[in-house]
Amino acid sequence: MQVTPIDERDSSWEDHRPRFRVYVFGGGGEPGGSWAVDTFDVEDADVLEVTDWAEGQAGPDDLVAVALIGELDPQADTETARRGLVWLLGTDPNGTPSDATVQRLLDGMLARRESRRAAGDR
Repeated sequence: MQVTPIDERDSSWEDHRPRFRVYVFGGGGEPGGSWAVDTFDVEDADVLEVTDWAEGQAGPDDLVAVALIGELDPQADTETARRGLVWLLGTDPNGTPSDATVQRLLDGMLARRESRRAAGDR
């Protein structure tokens, strides 16, 4: 983790109605496998509520990821071209990690899965 002090006035806009995308990945075993996915958009919640809800949807073998949906290019030709994701929790476990940051995100997903498993054994 890298922490940098910053002037809070360096942004020009805020969004008080975020929309989140939740992914519950199942059946892939470990990252790099072939994971099936259930995907949900969630509104009228904060990131902690969304994360709690997502973890509650996951089975003991599932992985969970949460992204913030954003529109970075309002001039793009289509809605899909405008839409993008900012990963807040985890990432897509399908495929090979592209760098150390993605590997760290995958490792965190696996650790949270183990925590859910341990909590379920109690």
